[in-house]
Amino acid sequence: MTIYLVNLALLVMWAMLLMRSDASYKRGWFVTFATIQWIVLSGFRHITVGDDTAQYKALFLGTEGLPVSALTNDFFKIVFTESEDPGYYLFQRLVQFVITDYQVYLVLIALIFMIPLGYFIYKYSTEPLISFLLFSVLFYEFFAVTGLRQTVATALVVLIGYHFIRAKRIVAFLAILFVAMTIHKSALIFLPFYFLADKKLTKPYILGMLGVIAALFAFRGPFFNLLVSLSGYDTYSALDGAGAINFSVMLMTVLLVALWRRDEILQNNPQAIHYFNALFLAACFLPLTFINPSMMRLVQYFTLFLLLMIPEIIKTFERRERVVVYYAAVTLLLLLFLQDAPVYTFFWQ
Repeated sequence: MTIYLVNLALLVMWAMLLMRSDASYKRGWFVTFATIQWIVLSGFRHITVGDDTAQYKALFLGTEGLPVSALTNDFFKIVFTESEDPGYYLFQRLVQFVITDYQVYLVLIALIFMIPLGYFIYKYSTEPLISFLLFSVLFYEFFAVTGLRQTVATALVVLIGYHFIRAKRIVAFLAILFVAMTIHKSALIFLPFYFLADKKLTKPYILGMLGVIAALFAFRGPFFNLLVSLSGYDTYSALDGAGAINFSVMLMTVLLVALWRRDEILQNNPQAIHYFNALFLAACFLPLTFINPSMMRLVQYFTLFLLLMIPEIIKTFERRERVVVYYAAVTLLLLLFLQDAPVYTFFWQ
Protein backbone atom coordinates (compact mmCIF):
# COMPACT_ATOMS: atom_id res chain seq x y z
CA MET A 1 0.00 0.00 0.00
CA THR A 2 2.84 2.39 0.83
CA ILE A 3 3.98 2.92 -2.76
CA TYR A 4 0.42 3.72 -3.85
CA LEU A 5 0.17 6.32 -1.08
CA VAL A 6 3.48 7.81 -2.19
CA ASN A 7 2.08 7.97 -5.73
CA LEU A 8 -1.03 9.83 -4.55
CA ALA A 9 1.00 12.18 -2.37
CA LEU A 10 3.30 13.00 -5.30
CA LEU A 11 0.29 13.73 -7.52
CA VAL A 12 -1.02 16.22 -4.99
CA MET A 13 2.45 17.73 -4.51
CA TRP A 14 3.02 18.22 -8.27
CA ALA A 15 -0.42 19.83 -8.53
CA MET A 16 0.34 22.23 -5.68
CA LEU A 17 3.64 23.20 -7.29
CA LEU A 18 2.57 23.37 -10.92
CA MET A 19 -1.19 23.87 -11.18
CA ARG A 20 -1.58 27.19 -9.35
CA SER A 21 -1.50 29.07 -12.65
CA ASP A 22 -3.20 28.44 -15.97
CA ALA A 23 0.08 28.23 -17.86
CA SER A 24 -0.23 25.35 -20.30
CA TYR A 25 3.41 24.34 -19.94
CA LYS A 26 2.94 23.82 -16.17
CA ARG A 27 -0.16 21.74 -16.86
CA GLY A 28 1.95 19.74 -19.31
CA TRP A 29 4.67 19.16 -16.73
CA PHE A 30 2.11 17.95 -14.18
CA VAL A 31 0.62 15.47 -16.64
CA THR A 32 4.12 14.34 -17.65
CA PHE A 33 5.17 13.62 -14.05
CA ALA A 34 1.86 11.87 -13.28
CA THR A 35 2.14 9.74 -16.43
CA ILE A 36 5.73 8.74 -15.65
CA GLN A 37 4.71 7.69 -12.14
CA TRP A 38 2.06 5.35 -13.50
CA ILE A 39 4.39 3.95 -16.15
CA VAL A 40 6.80 3.04 -13.36
CA LEU A 41 4.08 1.50 -11.16
CA SER A 42 2.56 -0.47 -14.01
CA GLY A 43 5.71 -1.56 -15.81
CA PHE A 44 7.91 -2.32 -12.80
CA ARG A 45 5.38 -4.35 -10.83
CA HIS A 46 6.11 -7.78 -9.45
CA ILE A 47 4.52 -10.75 -11.19
CA THR A 48 2.25 -11.26 -8.17
CA VAL A 49 0.71 -7.79 -8.56
CA GLY A 50 -2.50 -8.02 -10.56
CA ASP A 51 -4.76 -11.00 -11.10
CA ASP A 52 -3.52 -11.78 -14.62
CA THR A 53 0.15 -10.76 -14.59
CA ALA A 54 1.45 -14.31 -14.07
CA GLN A 55 -1.02 -15.74 -16.58
CA TYR A 56 0.09 -13.29 -19.24
CA LYS A 57 3.70 -14.24 -18.58
CA ALA A 58 2.80 -17.83 -19.44
CA LEU A 59 1.20 -16.60 -22.68
CA PHE A 60 4.30 -14.52 -23.39
CA LEU A 61 6.60 -17.49 -22.95
CA GLY A 62 4.24 -19.70 -24.95
CA THR A 63 4.56 -17.63 -28.13
CA GLU A 64 8.36 -17.43 -28.04
CA GLY A 65 9.85 -19.22 -30.98
CA LEU A 66 6.56 -19.63 -32.83
CA PRO A 67 6.76 -18.77 -36.53
CA VAL A 68 4.74 -15.69 -37.40
CA SER A 69 2.88 -17.73 -40.02
CA ALA A 70 1.40 -19.85 -37.24
CA LEU A 71 -0.32 -16.72 -35.93
CA THR A 72 -1.40 -15.28 -39.29
CA ASN A 73 -2.97 -18.41 -40.78
CA ASP A 74 -6.76 -17.95 -40.91
CA PHE A 75 -6.33 -14.64 -39.06
CA PHE A 76 -9.50 -13.00 -40.35
CA LYS A 77 -11.52 -16.18 -40.07
CA ILE A 78 -10.58 -16.44 -36.39
CA VAL A 79 -11.40 -12.77 -35.78
CA PHE A 80 -14.89 -13.02 -37.21
CA THR A 81 -15.95 -16.57 -36.36
CA GLU A 82 -14.19 -17.58 -33.13
CA SER A 83 -13.79 -16.18 -29.62
CA GLU A 84 -10.01 -15.97 -29.84
CA ASP A 85 -8.05 -12.70 -30.08
CA PRO A 86 -5.35 -13.44 -32.68
CA GLY A 87 -4.24 -9.83 -32.93
CA TYR A 88 -2.85 -9.85 -29.41
CA TYR A 89 -0.77 -12.97 -29.98
CA LEU A 90 0.52 -11.60 -33.28
CA PHE A 91 1.39 -8.28 -31.63
CA GLN A 92 3.15 -10.12 -28.80
CA ARG A 93 5.15 -12.30 -31.20
CA LEU A 94 6.26 -9.33 -33.31
CA VAL A 95 7.36 -7.49 -30.17
CA GLN A 96 9.43 -10.54 -29.17
CA PHE A 97 11.75 -9.94 -32.11
CA VAL A 98 12.95 -6.92 -30.12
CA ILE A 99 11.88 -7.60 -26.51
CA THR A 100 12.42 -11.04 -25.00
CA ASP A 101 12.17 -10.10 -21.32
CA TYR A 102 8.65 -10.14 -19.88
CA GLN A 103 9.37 -7.28 -17.47
CA VAL A 104 10.43 -5.05 -20.34
CA TYR A 105 7.27 -6.13 -22.15
CA LEU A 106 5.21 -4.91 -19.18
CA VAL A 107 6.95 -1.55 -19.43
CA LEU A 108 6.03 -1.42 -23.11
CA ILE A 109 2.36 -2.14 -22.32
CA ALA A 110 2.47 0.59 -19.68
CA LEU A 111 3.83 3.04 -22.26
CA ILE A 112 1.16 2.05 -24.78
CA PHE A 113 -1.64 2.80 -22.31
CA MET A 114 -0.30 5.53 -20.03
CA ILE A 115 1.01 7.93 -22.67
CA PRO A 116 -2.37 8.11 -24.50
CA LEU A 117 -4.10 8.35 -21.10
CA GLY A 118 -1.88 11.25 -20.11
CA TYR A 119 -2.59 13.05 -23.39
CA PHE A 120 -6.32 12.31 -23.02
CA ILE A 121 -6.30 14.01 -19.62
CA TYR A 122 -3.99 16.85 -20.72
CA LYS A 123 -6.14 17.61 -23.76
CA TYR A 124 -9.65 17.33 -22.34
CA SER A 125 -9.69 17.45 -18.53
CA THR A 126 -10.37 20.76 -16.78
CA GLU A 127 -8.83 19.39 -13.55
CA PRO A 128 -5.94 17.00 -14.34
CA LEU A 129 -5.27 16.28 -10.65
CA ILE A 130 -8.84 15.07 -10.12
CA SER A 131 -8.61 12.98 -13.29
CA PHE A 132 -5.39 11.27 -12.21
CA LEU A 133 -6.68 10.74 -8.68
CA LEU A 134 -9.83 9.14 -10.12
CA PHE A 135 -7.70 6.85 -12.24
CA SER A 136 -5.45 6.06 -9.28
CA VAL A 137 -8.40 5.13 -7.05
CA LEU A 138 -10.99 3.63 -9.42
CA PHE A 139 -9.31 2.32 -12.58
CA TYR A 140 -5.68 1.45 -11.92
CA GLU A 141 -6.39 -2.17 -10.94
CA PHE A 142 -8.13 -2.81 -14.22
CA PHE A 143 -5.85 -0.97 -16.65
CA ALA A 144 -2.49 -0.63 -14.90
CA VAL A 145 -1.84 -3.99 -13.21
CA THR A 146 -3.93 -6.58 -15.06
CA GLY A 147 -5.78 -7.38 -18.30
CA LEU A 148 -3.00 -6.70 -20.82
CA ARG A 149 -5.14 -7.46 -23.88
CA GLN A 150 -7.92 -5.09 -22.94
CA THR A 151 -5.42 -2.50 -21.74
CA VAL A 152 -3.96 -2.34 -25.25
CA ALA A 153 -7.41 -2.48 -26.88
CA THR A 154 -8.68 0.37 -24.69
CA ALA A 155 -5.64 2.51 -25.44
CA LEU A 156 -6.40 2.11 -29.14
CA VAL A 157 -10.18 2.39 -29.37
CA VAL A 158 -10.88 4.84 -26.51
CA LEU A 159 -7.80 6.91 -25.75
CA ILE A 160 -6.74 7.22 -29.41
CA GLY A 161 -10.05 6.50 -31.13
CA TYR A 162 -11.78 9.32 -29.26
CA HIS A 163 -9.66 11.89 -31.10
CA PHE A 164 -11.04 10.50 -34.38
CA ILE A 165 -14.58 10.68 -33.00
CA ARG A 166 -14.14 14.35 -32.15
CA ALA A 167 -12.68 14.98 -35.62
CA LYS A 168 -15.48 12.92 -37.24
CA ARG A 169 -12.96 10.74 -39.06
CA ILE A 170 -15.02 7.59 -39.35
CA VAL A 171 -12.59 5.67 -41.59
CA ALA A 172 -9.71 6.19 -39.15
CA PHE A 173 -11.95 5.30 -36.22
CA LEU A 174 -13.22 2.10 -37.85
CA ALA A 175 -9.67 1.12 -38.75
CA ILE A 176 -8.41 1.49 -35.20
CA LEU A 177 -11.56 -0.21 -33.88
CA PHE A 178 -10.84 -3.22 -36.08
CA VAL A 179 -7.24 -3.45 -34.85
CA ALA A 180 -8.42 -3.19 -31.25
CA MET A 181 -11.09 -5.84 -31.87
CA THR A 182 -8.47 -8.34 -33.01
CA ILE A 183 -6.65 -7.76 -29.71
CA HIS A 184 -9.78 -7.98 -27.55
CA LYS A 185 -13.17 -8.55 -29.14
CA SER A 186 -14.96 -6.54 -26.48
CA ALA A 187 -13.60 -3.39 -28.17
CA LEU A 188 -16.46 -3.74 -30.67
CA ILE A 189 -18.81 -2.51 -27.93
CA PHE A 190 -17.37 1.00 -28.39
CA LEU A 191 -18.71 1.28 -31.96
CA PRO A 192 -22.14 2.78 -31.04
CA PHE A 193 -20.41 5.66 -29.30
CA TYR A 194 -19.22 7.08 -32.63
CA PHE A 195 -22.83 7.56 -33.72
CA LEU A 196 -24.22 8.67 -30.33
CA ALA A 197 -21.41 10.94 -29.15
CA ASP A 198 -23.03 14.17 -30.42
CA LYS A 199 -26.62 13.25 -29.55
CA LYS A 200 -28.30 16.31 -28.04
CA LEU A 201 -29.62 16.10 -24.48
CA THR A 202 -33.27 16.78 -25.17
CA LYS A 203 -35.76 15.90 -22.43
CA PRO A 204 -37.31 13.06 -24.49
CA TYR A 205 -33.84 11.63 -25.13
CA ILE A 206 -32.82 11.84 -21.46
CA LEU A 207 -36.05 10.24 -20.26
CA GLY A 208 -35.80 7.63 -23.01
CA MET A 209 -32.24 6.68 -22.07
CA LEU A 210 -33.11 6.46 -18.38
CA GLY A 211 -36.04 4.23 -19.36
CA VAL A 212 -33.77 2.04 -21.48
CA ILE A 213 -31.33 1.69 -18.57
CA ALA A 214 -34.18 0.64 -16.25
CA ALA A 215 -35.51 -1.81 -18.84
CA LEU A 216 -32.08 -3.33 -19.45
CA PHE A 217 -31.69 -3.83 -15.72
CA ALA A 218 -35.08 -5.55 -15.56
CA PHE A 219 -34.27 -7.77 -18.55
CA ARG A 220 -30.56 -8.11 -17.92
CA GLY A 221 -30.65 -11.90 -18.39
CA PRO A 222 -31.72 -11.86 -22.07
CA PHE A 223 -29.51 -8.82 -22.62
CA PHE A 224 -26.56 -10.76 -21.23
CA ASN A 225 -27.22 -13.73 -23.50
CA LEU A 226 -27.44 -11.44 -26.53
CA LEU A 227 -24.15 -9.64 -25.92
CA VAL A 228 -21.73 -12.25 -24.58
CA SER A 229 -20.87 -13.57 -28.03
CA LEU A 230 -20.23 -10.07 -29.38
CA SER A 231 -17.98 -9.25 -26.44
CA GLY A 232 -15.88 -12.38 -26.86
CA TYR A 233 -17.03 -13.86 -23.54
CA ASP A 234 -19.29 -16.63 -24.78
CA THR A 235 -17.72 -18.97 -22.21
CA TYR A 236 -19.00 -16.86 -19.33
CA SER A 237 -22.25 -17.64 -17.53
CA ALA A 238 -24.37 -16.09 -14.81
CA LEU A 239 -22.85 -16.06 -11.33
CA ASP A 240 -24.72 -15.82 -8.05
CA GLY A 241 -23.94 -12.72 -6.03
CA ALA A 242 -22.58 -10.77 -8.99
CA GLY A 243 -22.95 -7.01 -9.04
CA ALA A 244 -20.65 -4.02 -8.65
CA ILE A 245 -23.00 -2.22 -6.26
CA ASN A 246 -20.65 0.53 -5.05
CA PHE A 247 -19.41 1.33 -8.53
CA SER A 248 -22.96 1.25 -9.91
CA VAL A 249 -24.19 3.71 -7.29
CA MET A 250 -21.23 5.99 -7.96
CA LEU A 251 -21.70 5.92 -11.74
CA MET A 252 -25.43 6.58 -11.59
CA THR A 253 -24.92 9.35 -9.03
CA VAL A 254 -22.38 11.10 -11.23
CA LEU A 255 -24.65 10.73 -14.27
CA LEU A 256 -27.68 12.13 -12.45
CA VAL A 257 -25.72 15.04 -10.94
CA ALA A 258 -24.26 15.80 -14.37
CA LEU A 259 -27.75 15.80 -15.88
CA TRP A 260 -28.90 18.14 -13.12
CA ARG A 261 -26.10 20.60 -13.98
CA ARG A 262 -26.04 19.89 -17.71
CA ASP A 263 -26.79 23.48 -18.78
CA GLU A 264 -23.80 24.84 -16.89
CA ILE A 265 -21.55 21.99 -18.05
CA LEU A 266 -22.43 22.44 -21.71
CA GLN A 267 -22.14 26.21 -21.46
CA ASN A 268 -18.58 25.82 -20.17
CA ASN A 269 -17.71 23.03 -22.61
CA PRO A 270 -20.08 22.12 -25.48
CA GLN A 271 -17.94 19.07 -26.28
CA ALA A 272 -18.88 17.62 -22.89
CA ILE A 273 -21.98 16.28 -24.67
CA HIS A 274 -19.68 13.35 -25.49
CA TYR A 275 -19.13 12.61 -21.81
CA PHE A 276 -22.87 12.48 -21.14
CA ASN A 277 -23.46 10.02 -23.95
CA ALA A 278 -20.49 7.88 -22.93
CA LEU A 279 -21.88 7.60 -19.40
CA PHE A 280 -25.34 6.80 -20.76
CA LEU A 281 -23.80 3.86 -22.64
CA ALA A 282 -21.82 2.82 -19.55
CA ALA A 283 -25.07 2.77 -17.56
CA CYS A 284 -26.76 0.68 -20.28
CA PHE A 285 -24.15 -2.05 -19.90
CA LEU A 286 -23.96 -1.78 -16.12
CA PRO A 287 -26.82 -4.32 -15.52
CA LEU A 288 -24.62 -7.01 -17.10
CA THR A 289 -22.25 -6.80 -14.13
CA PHE A 290 -25.09 -8.12 -11.96
CA ILE A 291 -25.04 -11.28 -14.11
CA ASN A 292 -21.27 -11.75 -14.27
CA PRO A 293 -18.63 -9.36 -12.86
CA SER A 294 -16.48 -9.92 -15.97
CA MET A 295 -18.97 -7.80 -17.88
CA MET A 296 -17.37 -4.81 -16.19
CA ARG A 297 -14.95 -5.16 -19.11
CA LEU A 298 -17.64 -3.71 -21.35
CA VAL A 299 -18.55 -0.91 -18.96
CA GLN A 300 -14.95 0.19 -18.57
CA TYR A 301 -14.64 1.36 -22.18
CA PHE A 302 -17.10 4.15 -21.39
CA THR A 303 -16.40 4.84 -17.74
CA LEU A 304 -13.00 6.36 -18.53
CA PHE A 305 -15.06 9.44 -19.40
CA LEU A 306 -15.66 9.83 -15.67
CA LEU A 307 -12.11 11.19 -15.66
CA LEU A 308 -13.44 14.09 -17.72
CA MET A 309 -17.01 14.43 -16.47
CA ILE A 310 -16.32 14.80 -12.75
CA PRO A 311 -13.95 17.75 -13.33
CA GLU A 312 -16.65 19.32 -15.52
CA ILE A 313 -19.16 19.00 -12.66
CA ILE A 314 -16.73 20.65 -10.25
CA LYS A 315 -16.23 23.51 -12.69
CA THR A 316 -19.95 24.38 -12.61
CA PHE A 317 -19.77 25.58 -9.00
CA GLU A 318 -19.06 29.20 -8.14
CA ARG A 319 -15.42 30.02 -7.50
CA ARG A 320 -15.71 29.99 -3.68
CA GLU A 321 -17.79 26.81 -3.70
CA ARG A 322 -15.48 25.24 -6.24
CA VAL A 323 -12.51 25.34 -3.86
CA VAL A 324 -14.53 23.50 -1.21
CA VAL A 325 -15.86 20.95 -3.71
CA TYR A 326 -12.39 20.46 -5.19
CA TYR A 327 -10.70 19.71 -1.88
CA ALA A 328 -13.67 17.63 -0.73
CA ALA A 329 -13.33 15.53 -3.88
CA VAL A 330 -9.58 15.08 -3.34
CA THR A 331 -10.13 14.10 0.30
CA LEU A 332 -12.93 11.67 -0.58
CA LEU A 333 -10.82 9.95 -3.23
CA LEU A 334 -7.93 9.55 -0.80
CA LEU A 335 -10.25 8.11 1.86
CA LEU A 336 -11.81 5.71 -0.67
CA PHE A 337 -8.36 4.47 -1.55
CA LEU A 338 -7.32 4.02 2.08
CA GLN A 339 -10.45 1.95 2.69
CA ASP A 340 -9.31 -0.82 0.37
CA ALA A 341 -5.69 -0.20 -0.55
CA PRO A 342 -3.96 -3.26 -2.08
CA VAL A 343 -0.44 -4.55 -1.62
CA TYR A 344 2.19 -3.53 -4.17
CA THR A 345 5.74 -4.78 -4.72
CA PHE A 346 8.30 -3.96 -7.39
CA PHE A 347 9.73 -6.77 -9.53
CA TRP A 348 13.07 -6.69 -7.67
CA GLN A 349 11.53 -7.12 -4.21
